[in-house]
Amino acid sequence: MKTIHYFFLLTCLVTLGAAAQDVRERSDLGLVQRQIIAIEQVADRARSSQVNADGARYRFDYQRFAADLQRVRQGIHKYLSPSRAQPAELTGDYRAETPDAGSSDEHD
Repeated sequence: MKTIHYFFLLTCLVTLGAAAQDVRERSDLGLVQRQIIAIEQVADRARSSQVNADGARYRFDYQRFAADLQRVRQGIHKYLSPSRAQPAELTGDYRAETPDAGSSDEHD
């Protein structure tokens, strides 16, 4: 009987450890999402103060940068809130005619 108690205690401790890790990971990923929003705001400010250098060989592609940040944010959101299968709507009508029922002349 003691073996069962130890096994149950060990199972509880492992489960609690995994749950604590999950809470920590979710919290950290939430922080990453908030930091991405802050980065987007700084990038918008940099884009608005950008000097138009016509002869410049390179320029920073703010639009592509914003799209990449959006993709990362969406990936984190999908991980934290995975879509769940939606239950199918039931029709409730389970009566179906057999293929032979209409062609039988025995009872007429």
